[in-house]
Amino acid sequence: MKRVLMVALAFTLALTAAGCGGGGASTQESSDSTGASSGGDSISSTAIASPADLRAAIDRDHADAEWYSDVTDISLETYLGAPVAVVHVTWPSTGTDYVVSNRKQTAISEAMSAYEIAFAPNRALVTADGAVSRLGSSSGSSYMPMNDVYTLPAAPTTAAEFKTWLDSVYGPGGLVTLGADETWYAAIDSVEMEDGTLKVKTSLAREDLTQRDLLGLAMQTTGSPLLSKYGISGADGSYVGGSVGGMGEPGMNGLYYKGE
Repeated sequence: MKRVLMVALAFTLALTAAGCGGGGASTQESSDSTGASSGGDSISSTAIASPADLRAAIDRDHADAEWYSDVTDISLETYLGAPVAVVHVTWPSTGTDYVVSNRKQTAISEAMSAYEIAFAPNRALVTADGAVSRLGSSSGSSYMPMNDVYTLPAAPTTAAEFKTWLDSVYGPGGLVTLGADETWYAAIDSVEMEDGTLKVKTSLAREDLTQRDLLGLAMQTTGSPLLSKYGISGADGSYVGGSVGGMGEPGMNGLYYKGE
């Protein structure tokens, strides 16, 4: 299939591996490429209070790792209205050795999970071209799974219900307040069933992988059985297809949010 299909499949695999998609999403704070922390103090693995602290911990603990030189930045971003610690890397989502990039991503995920990251309960990796892979979430500091924080609508079983679900959860006045740079929701033009496929038509550009992946993640939070065969199309005719089964209850595959 086309390049975008490969991105979608990689994203789905990453979500599955994480137990459940950086350029354009609401970057609030970022470390520089050196990862220097003011004062030069040693950063405890239980005191990761900022992206700069996380960068310093990685510099300290993983300078000899295969993936270390691939990390260009660590930032705090907003995905689906939730805070996410994001590792940005040099490799693109396509055109690279998948075995190598997957091995590096897995190692980065394991390294991140060893830290108690106080500034964000969610973790993600963003490739050079903006594709998002979720690396997991962890509770703590009152952060909980989406379905424990919000009373979500029932899983949609029709295209109309699917659009209503996204509207009520992520739309204006919905349960979740999206980040200022999250454009995926506003880009949705329609949700329809065509030849047994749930198709979400959008105004997103082919290269806007970050927003496409966030839309894909938002779709999976519905828990809808319609995701057994779905597609996302862009304004330029680009198309991303996917298939996900066994989604469970709505919100089970969502990010972690701060509880009331």
